[in-house]
Amino acid sequence: MASRGNTLVVVESPAKAKTIKKYLGASYQVLASKGHVWDLPKKFGIDIEKGFQETYEVIEGKEKTLKEIKEAAKDADAIMLATDPDREGEAIAFHLAQELKGAKKPTRRVLFTEITKRGVKEGVDNPRDLDARLYDAQRCRRVLDRIVGYDVSSLVWSKLAFGLSAGRVQSVALRLIVDREREIEAFVPEEFWNLAARLVGKVKPGFTAKLHTWDGKAISKDKIGDGDTAHRVQSELAKARYKVAKVTRAERQRRAPAPYTTSKLQQDAANILRFPAKRTMQVAQGLYEGVELGKELGSVGLITYMRTDSVRVSDDALTAVRAYIGETFTQAHLPGSPNVYKSRKSAQEAHEAIRPTSLDLPPEKVAKWLKPEQLKLYRLIWNRFVASQMTPAVYDQTTADIDANIHSNGVEVTHQLRATGRVLKFSGWLEAYAKRKEPDEEVTELAGEEDGEEKAPESRPARDDGKDDDTELPALEEGEVLSLVTPPGVSADQKFTQPPPRFNEGSLVRALEERGIGRPSTYAEIISKVQARDYVEKPDGRTFKPTELGKMVVDGLVEAALDFMDPEFTANMEEELELVEQGKLPREKLLDSFYKRFKKQLEKAKKLKRWTPEPSPTNETCDLCGKPMLKRWSKRGWFLGCSGYPKCKGTRPLEIDAEGNLSVAKPQLTQYLCDVCGRPMALRSGRYGQFLSCTGYPECKNAQPVPLGVKCPKCKTGELIEIRPAKRGGRTFYGCSNYKHETIKCDFKLWQRPIPEPCPDCGAAFLVRGGNKARPMIQCVTEGCGYKREPTEEELAGGTTPRLEEQPADATV
Repeated sequence: MASRGNTLVVVESPAKAKTIKKYLGASYQVLASKGHVWDLPKKFGIDIEKGFQETYEVIEGKEKTLKEIKEAAKDADAIMLATDPDREGEAIAFHLAQELKGAKKPTRRVLFTEITKRGVKEGVDNPRDLDARLYDAQRCRRVLDRIVGYDVSSLVWSKLAFGLSAGRVQSVALRLIVDREREIEAFVPEEFWNLAARLVGKVKPGFTAKLHTWDGKAISKDKIGDGDTAHRVQSELAKARYKVAKVTRAERQRRAPAPYTTSKLQQDAANILRFPAKRTMQVAQGLYEGVELGKELGSVGLITYMRTDSVRVSDDALTAVRAYIGETFTQAHLPGSPNVYKSRKSAQEAHEAIRPTSLDLPPEKVAKWLKPEQLKLYRLIWNRFVASQMTPAVYDQTTADIDANIHSNGVEVTHQLRATGRVLKFSGWLEAYAKRKEPDEEVTELAGEEDGEEKAPESRPARDDGKDDDTELPALEEGEVLSLVTPPGVSADQKFTQPPPRFNEGSLVRALEERGIGRPSTYAEIISKVQARDYVEKPDGRTFKPTELGKMVVDGLVEAALDFMDPEFTANMEEELELVEQGKLPREKLLDSFYKRFKKQLEKAKKLKRWTPEPSPTNETCDLCGKPMLKRWSKRGWFLGCSGYPKCKGTRPLEIDAEGNLSVAKPQLTQYLCDVCGRPMALRSGRYGQFLSCTGYPECKNAQPVPLGVKCPKCKTGELIEIRPAKRGGRTFYGCSNYKHETIKCDFKLWQRPIPEPCPDCGAAFLVRGGNKARPMIQCVTEGCGYKREPTEEELAGGTTPRLEEQPADATV
């Protein structure tokens, strides 16, 4: 790499800067912008009348970073902008170029598709000008998102409740989740019966054959749908004479899947590693930017750029992986020529597939330097890439059709059974996974594998998929007489079809990709924003279920007939953004066409009635004034409100049982006593969750937070409670119940919710809920301890508050 005097190189992250600096040497200064430096202001920031011109401002907190970069630019002979090689990276480069204009130094754009010595040299040796078309595509998407976000959020406020929001692409993703839930709710299970016989021939052992045709009807099309028929056929099969009618032997191949694209990586990380999409991209970003691999190697980028929709692989990488396969496995595992894969029609092909940067750094060699999550994801990427260039797995598949002849009332009846067996003859690409995998990493189904990709059907049988059993059938001959093995004889199992499954993060990414919604760089962001609002929940910790609020938002936006709620329209918009990037469609033309139609639709939507259900009468009366209570809705759910509102503001919570039925929430008496009047306190539910209220209400209006079952470690007399700030916008914290006590006034404070569970390492009296939404953790806050673990499903669902009957009998709040 030739010396370029004093050159300033600006990248996005400090980790990436450290790795690149190692390869560039002393004549280069490498600084990090730490992401975007400009953004639209909180207020609209777009002048529609002047061609949708944006007004950008420096992001709060980035002033110091920009000052450092500008100071370095003054002393540089040249500037290289090496932000990420995608639309967002191009936008950052443009904004940095504007900030550095005053330096009056030659400024070029360089791309690093991998952070290795070769990748950095290739980028520096091939600088280019800033790409205005790529920047226009990013600006276009940003303006579309800002227009829709502002105007539609305002619409949702007016039709539902203040403070709600809606986004252009996130709302479509939410619609997919809601539509799937409606399919599940409308689904009517259908009964069917599976019949099978245990048979044995001349060669043991025995085997199981499933009913294939009955009364001349194929079971795949005409399932046995009632118990009477099932038991009649079962009885006939128990008396039948069995004979092998046909034996088919064939060789079947299972081709290797293509190397990872962003969406396929997110799908497998979700299904195999249980990683949320956002966490997957964060870990992948770290692997791309560089990991410290000891003194000898230093910081090394282990994978290529992780935002891509292409399955293309460079010639150098193909040569390296084929050499690795030949050395590590057998020649039979190496195909005669490289495997070639076809990218999706909409793929940009700007980058290679996600792959390891060096075949000299297998997972076991770098394991001691990687965090557990980094090693898991790196192993997934490594295995996939190596497997993609190996020969197919080969199976010997045997299918035996068996006639069951029954002579009944002078009539000859024939049912047919079928037994299938599949034996792995040659492992092929599966050997890459067998050689290097964790016990929990199964490869039975991989995202993008031709015969492994699972789609959600309209209805699913209850685990009777008819796939070949990975078992070997005994040697059978046509015409061979078989005997029924008793027990078990003939089994008849009642089953019911199952509704389509709820989306998890992996299947939602797949659905977005299949419909052309979003791009590799946006999938994780889309899913994160859907979860950040109160529109969906994860009752089992994995799958998305829309809340009532989420359903109302989707129903209202669909009723408003806004174009962007149509998945096909959103997919077409992605294609138009590609045309902007290619210079085939002017940015202003796309925005103008969208905005004119959108504005008309928005004006019509504003005239529609509110999306909230009308209040309905109930048999309950108000505790304060005695007037009838009405069933009302707010963004926090259903409640009872006094019909005398606004003069009387009496309310009462409603609760939902397991079947989804609403009922009046009955106060639950506790053993806590009111510190005002001495009466027992009751557990009630309000807009912010559960709280303790005096049973003397409305005479005594004392209310207190629910103790969390943890004694205050500071004053030893109070209990820790959740404390909400008095001022709007403040941050909730957890403190001592004596924080307002006249004499004690304990000021103990925690930001994380305490859990009444002792630390197994240091013996501390409690743990806390730490981490973040993407990766919650249960951890100890004792200085120097460091204990942490992943939460259980119950803890993820919020079941960490102690039962009140376990509280001290003489407790006073």
